[in-house]
Amino acid sequence: MRNARQEVAMSALRLVAIDPGTDGGHCPALLVDDATGDLLFQGPQVTSEAELAEVNGQSPIGPNEIVGRIPARMREVLLKALMEEADADPRPEKL
Repeated sequence: MRNARQEVAMSALRLVAIDPGTDGGHCPALLVDDATGDLLFQGPQVTSEAELAEVNGQSPIGPNEIVGRIPARMREVLLKALMEEADADPRPEKL
């Protein structure tokens, strides 16, 4: 039963952008949860104590949160994907 629930949860995720510089594996990406509209970012986790301290000073990092890095070369593809998702979002609570 547990596996069935995991499959249902995962089936709502849709890849909308991927690092244009990727070789096809282990690459930064943006996914959308079609059930909620939530965004999921896949990318390298920031582990530098100095960078984490700087982020935490501007926006406190919660105990269940991580900081990830998305390469600058993804800006254009992310913006395009986000705009397309915003235009296509049928949820009534959308602004």
